[in-house]
Amino acid sequence: MRNRTVTGIFDRPSDAEKVKEKLLEAGVALHRIVISRLGTMDGVDPDDSVVGDVPDPERLGDEVRNGACLLAVVARSPVDRQHIAQLMRRLGARETVESRA
Repeated sequence: MRNRTVTGIFDRPSDAEKVKEKLLEAGVALHRIVISRLGTMDGVDPDDSVVGDVPDPERLGDEVRNGACLLAVVARSPVDRQHIAQLMRRLGARETVESRA
């Protein structure tokens, strides 16, 4: 069974960082979280394997074209996916998108 990645689209990188900190506090492992700012994967060594996939901004469509930051998190269950998406929206995500990891 494949996991799903929940990606939040944020206007400000600081909002994505806040969500990342909340996810870490909630026990989500750091290797399940990736922040991408305008096509760069911050804090991720390109030689490291990353669990999950940060969707290509072009693939996400118009809602991300003006987005400053993407935050992608690998969800391990449908409940986990729902909680992650709700947290993202509550803390400033413009939109959340799911994709296969």
